[in-house]
Order: sequence, then structure tokens, then C-alpha cells
Amino acid sequence: MKRRQLLFTLGGALLGIPIIGSLIYDAIAKSKTQNQTSYEPAAAKAPVAKSASTADAKVNSKVNSDAEISLETTEEPLLRFAAIADNGFGSADQMAVAKSMWETYQQKPYAFVLMAGDNIYSYGEIKLAKAYFEEPYAPLLKENVKFYAVLGNHDIAKTNNGLDQINYKPFNMSDRYYTFTKGEVAEGTVEFFAIDTNGNADWETQLAWLDLQLTKSKAPWKIVYGHHPLYSSGRHGSDPKLAAKLSPLFAKHKVPIYLCGHDHGYERFNPIDGTTYIVNGGGGAPLYKFTGLPQTAFVSSQHSFMTFDVYQDKIITKAIATDGKVFDRAIITKV
Repeated sequence: MKRRQLLFTLGGALLGIPIIGSLIYDAIAKSKTQNQTSYEPAAAKAPVAKSASTADAKVNSKVNSDAEISLETTEEPLLRFAAIADNGFGSADQMAVAKSMWETYQQKPYAFVLMAGDNIYSYGEIKLAKAYFEEPYAPLLKENVKFYAVLGNHDIAKTNNGLDQINYKPFNMSDRYYTFTKGEVAEGTVEFFAIDTNGNADWETQLAWLDLQLTKSKAPWKIVYGHHPLYSSGRHGSDPKLAAKLSPLFAKHKVPIYLCGHDHGYERFNPIDGTTYIVNGGGGAPLYKFTGLPQTAFVSSQHSFMTFDVYQDKIITKAIATDGKVFDRAIITKV
């Protein structure tokens, strides 16, 4: 059986989404469709209180900010890209993030966007792609900015287990998991590994593929992204089973960044076994509360997206709010 045709099953929960939660999301989506101007997540204006570890992170972030200002005035990145996740509601919040993405692009263009799942709510229906994808990001798409998607848990419910989205050309998915390389200058080349982190994924085959592809890669930078977090202090929290599958591979192959969504907000961790884990799920869906963990470097529950500036010896990350302001930044070096 080809992995693109892998069937999903229904039990007490729908693909990891509790039935009650699915109905709530469906109700929100229907409400939004009927009256977009009235759609406003209750938590959107209630940022989470910062933990002690987050307060420390503000100091570190300021140091990084000073270093970045120097870099930006003296050196252009070899590659720049952006990232979003949990965006596909067609809501006012998604439109605000999309507007901020466009305004940032006009100031400092980026080549493409990683889209880490839950691309279309509530059940991934491809018939909603125009309203929930093509219209919000129309200015970027007109500039030929490509989006590279992975499947979130909402994307596999009513889409032939995600096949509809895989076949949707603007998502640029060659399969359930795939790899691609970007960067015209050798030192700034990044190989991206897009993976399927859903519970019904063909994990045995996928893990063998990921191990082989990471082994074969000659790129100086390797970035893995999927929908679900290994570590998070948001509503869904950390996933020890997923961490057991992936973290040994990341450590073995010295992967500097794992990027995901699923928990709706932003959380950056201090490196764990050399890998910086980033939850970037503030693309437009209703926000969750985050409490912070001992390994948390910075956490904030707000709608946002990210940009990444790739240099020979570092990657500078920025988390950017809907007002266009950078609220977290970090310098990531090779493992």
C-alpha cells in the first residue's frame, strides 16, 4: 500500500482531535463564514503571563537583538524565508497575520514560506483553499512566493487522509513527507525535511526515510518541520512518544532547528541536545494559554509568524506580531 493512500481510523477521538473539540471548531468555522466581522477568539487579547524562565529570556533576547542590529547593517543574509502554522481559518486574525507578512516582505523580501500544518480548518476541505489560503496570501502569491506545507491533524479529516492537499499544487507537497533544498550560495544552503507527524503516519517507513535523507544531505544547514511539537507548554503540551521517535535522529544528525505548530501561540526552547525547538502556531486560529517549561527561552500567546535569516555561521530567527513588531529573536548556530 502506498503511503499516500494510507487510510485513517475513527475511534473515541477523530485523529487526535476530541469529538467535542471538533464540533467546537466546526461551530467557530460556521460562525465565521456567516459573519466574519464578528469572529474574534476570546483569548486573542489575553497574553499569557511570563514565567521566570521567560523573564530571563528577555535579557538573552536583548543581547541577540543588539548583535542582530549589527549584522543587519553590515551583512545581508544568504537566504531568507518565513514560517506560519495553524492559520487556515480565514479569520480576521489570519488576515492580520497575512497583512503583517506582506508588509514585512515589502521591507525585506523572503523567498518562500514554510507552512507547518492545520492549513485549512476545520477538516482540511480543499474547497475552502481559495478563502482560507489563496485570498489571505494573495499579495505574496502574486510575487511568486511559494508555500511548502505539511499535514496537520485538521488537514487529514475530510481530504482523503490528506491526499487532496498533497495534490493541491500551491501547497507544493510532493508527498506526505518530502525534502527540498534552497539557497544559491553554498554556505547558505538549507535542506528542509517536511514530515508527517500525525498519529496515523507510516512511522516505520518515514523514520527510515528521514534517517537516510539526513545521512545523505550535504547541506550545511538542516531544518526539520512538522505539525506536532515534541516539547510545548501550550494546551496540547509535550509529546514524549513523538520525542522518542524524533529527538534521537535530530541529535544524531545535528539538526539545529525543529519547527512546528499545533499549540496556538509561540514558544522557543533553549537547545535540547543541540536542537532548538520552536512552536510557531499563531497563524490565525484561536490562541491557547502557555505556561512555560524549565527549558523555555521565550513564550507568548499572540498571533504571529516568523522569519529566518540564514548566514554562513548562524541563523537569526524573528517572531513578528500582527503590528509588525519583533517580539522575540534568537541567533542559532550549528550543532
